[in-house]
This record gives sequence, structure tokens and C-alpha cells, in this order.
Amino acid sequence: MAASQPLKAAPTAYGGPAVAYGDTRYFVVWSDSRAGELYGSPVAQDGTMLKPGGVRLNPSDLDVQEVAIAFNGTHFFVVWQTAADGVFGVRVTPDGTVDGPVFTVLYTGEALGKVAIACSEALCLVATTIEGDAETVIYFERVTKDGTVLPTGNQRTVSPGYNYARQPAVSWDNTDKEFLVVWTDERGGEATPDIYGNRVTEAGVVLDGKGFAISKAAGAQETPDVVWTGRRFQVVWADGRSGGTDIYGARVRRNGTVDDPNGLPISTAPGRQTTPRLAHHNSKSLVVWDDMSSGAHRIRGARWGEDGDVWDPFGFTISSGDQPAEFLPAVAYGANRFLTAFAAGATTAPGFPHFMLGARVTHEATVKDSPALVFTKSRH
Repeated sequence: MAASQPLKAAPTAYGGPAVAYGDTRYFVVWSDSRAGELYGSPVAQDGTMLKPGGVRLNPSDLDVQEVAIAFNGTHFFVVWQTAADGVFGVRVTPDGTVDGPVFTVLYTGEALGKVAIACSEALCLVATTIEGDAETVIYFERVTKDGTVLPTGNQRTVSPGYNYARQPAVSWDNTDKEFLVVWTDERGGEATPDIYGNRVTEAGVVLDGKGFAISKAAGAQETPDVVWTGRRFQVVWADGRSGGTDIYGARVRRNGTVDDPNGLPISTAPGRQTTPRLAHHNSKSLVVWDDMSSGAHRIRGARWGEDGDVWDPFGFTISSGDQPAEFLPAVAYGANRFLTAFAAGATTAPGFPHFMLGARVTHEATVKDSPALVFTKSRH
């Protein structure tokens, strides 16, 4: 019998990654060109990929567009948005085994764009954008540990009608037992969207009407992300107030009060800084983003303290330039490390398909993996 060919890096990914941590390991997922279109792998604390090349997580024939992942204490919940059928999910054990069938979160032909998920110990909240005739709204569903979608009643939106809202992100406050959903909102103008938020209880009660403003600065504020720190929420976004695109953030208290209504600059370097994501541990978060200050797409980061201080005002490089373009980051914390996963293309402009890479970062802003970890591999 001929020897099996070794695994080699392969550009099989589409879109960006999602990453979470639970039960002593990370889990990275992405949409893929192979059968099933949804792949992922647990990753050990030392960066070892425990399912080399990734394993198929979607046993159905449903297509996969945007993906998101969260850990609920026993399982990783992976959800994705399809092109025409809505939002679906699957439970995955920490060792990478699909547990049970694909479940339907929302069956509709009107879901579009990013899907987001966060979990309490009892259930997960999934948010996405639903398109109407003259509006897009941020819509949510609650899903139990066994994949059952709970009845929510008439109010399953956190943004107003006759408005355009998109790009939701969500985090869980385990102190007040509430979720905070944040999104990009055009009620202030189509060309100058703002960042809004709304709190939702475990019981599905929307607490802040049609949402409260987190940033209404000049220019466009887009692609937000949010994390719970144990004391408050931290929200980040791409900000156009200067005429370019920078990274800003704001702290939000448990009652919805915004501590930084003018926003805090996290990176105002030359060039474009876009698609920020963040994860938290102890008193600081790691914010990561797609950075073009060098002229090429690279992943950079900065540490942001709970008191509002930015520890790395000029940022530091996380991706090591292994590919001509490195973009669409995601980040999670676990085992005294932040794991950043990101897409990487063989040309200077982001394209498809591409590689899925990653790097671990310490609390001291030391990048542990250069060259980067490779998550997409095949035998060829």
C-alpha cells in the first residue's frame, strides 16, 4: 500500500473564521470549498491543531455563508447563515464530534450578512439581519442546550422598523444575566451609520426599546464587536470620523449607560483599519483588526484596559506576512493566551478561496507563532 501523502497548507476557506474557547481548548471554524462547506478543528493550548485540516461540521446539503461559534459550558454551538434558507446550527463536542443533527434557528429567505451568537449556561442567543421591503432589522432567537429554538413572542427584533440595521454582535453579561446586542444602524443617515445596542434577558425580554446609541460620531461607524469584562461591556468598531477608517471603542455599563459617548481611539494609524474584533481576560482586552498602514493587509492588535487606557497606542503586528494579504480576524481568550484566527490570500487583494491561519498572543503582547499556525490543510 502506498504511503499517505502528508498534509500541506491549502487555500480551501471562504469568508472569515470564528473562534471560541471552552473545556481546555480553542475551536476554530470557517466556511470551506469542500463538501459540507463548514469545517473546523479544536486547537490545543500549545497551538496544535487536533483535527489537522479540519473536519466537516455540516452533515447536511445546506450551503454555508457567514459563521459564528460560542461555548455553552458543554458544547460548542456553531451557527451559520445560508444564501436562501435562513440560519442553522449544530452542536459540536470539545473533541470535534458533531452531536446530533443540524437544527433550524430561523427558516427564511430574508436573512443576510453576519450571524452572531453568545451563550449563557442555560441557552444561546443568535442574532442576524432580516431584510424587508424597505428595511433591515436585527432579529434574534434563543436556543437551548439541546438545540431547541424557544418561543419568543411577538418581539424578536432589537432595532426599529423602516430603518436599515446590520452587522450584529452579541455578548453575555453573567452578572445581570442579560445579553447585549450591538449593530451598525443607519437611522442617522445611510452614508453615516452609527453603532447602537440593546439588552435582552434570558427570557427574551428586550429592555431598551429600539436600542440606544453607543456612538453617533461624525462619519461612518461600522462592523462592531462586543465583549463582557465581568464589570461592563467593551464595544469596538471601524470609525470614519477622520475621513479615513480608524478603530474606536466605548465602554458600556450593565444598565446601558455609555461611559465614552465620544468614543476612545484604539488605532488611528495611517491607512485603513477595519473589521475589529476583541476578547477579554482579567483587566484587559485584546483588540485585533485588518490593518493597511503598511500598504498590505495585515492583522494588528492593541491591548485595551477596563479603565479605558490603550496599552499599545501604535498597535503591534500579529500576522507575520506569510501571505500577501492577511485579513478578517477573529479572537478568543483561553489558557493564558489570546488566539487570533484570520484569512490569508495568495494575492495582495483579499480573494477566494484562501488559507485560514492563526497566532497566539500573550498578555504581554508577545506573538507566539511566527510563521503562523495553519488551519486549512489537505493531502495533495
